Amino acid sequence: MLASKTEGRRKLYSVNNTHPLTSDLTSIVRKVSGIDALVERVTANLPSLEQVWVCGDLARGLPSEYIEAILVGADFDRSYIKRLTDRAQSLTGKTITVKVEKETELSGAIDGLLVWAQETTEQ
Repeated sequence: MLASKTEGRRKLYSVNNTHPLTSDLTSIVRKVSGIDALVERVTANLPSLEQVWVCGDLARGLPSEYIEAILVGADFDRSYIKRLTDRAQSLTGKTITVKVEKETELSGAIDGLLVWAQETTEQ
């Protein structure tokens, strides 16, 4: 269920994305961290949003004063994202950085935890 890698004297663990329980574990992390409600609210107002990633220590399950997020999609209202970021910082007391990527192909190279993805409908 977990993948690990060694950095110096530390062993870091992350969710093994190929494990069948990955989606369940991701859901638990979202609910426990409070990110779940925030992501649902934000995604409703960003229709072109395709994915939301959390990176850094929080994605590794470590306590942190920083929240690093990556939004994947196009044509975002940057002022809306800035207002949300400022509000979230005041509510959480954490420093939040948000990056925007246009292509979902980049998501394979993101070192983080996928916390939301747009549902796709197959025909």
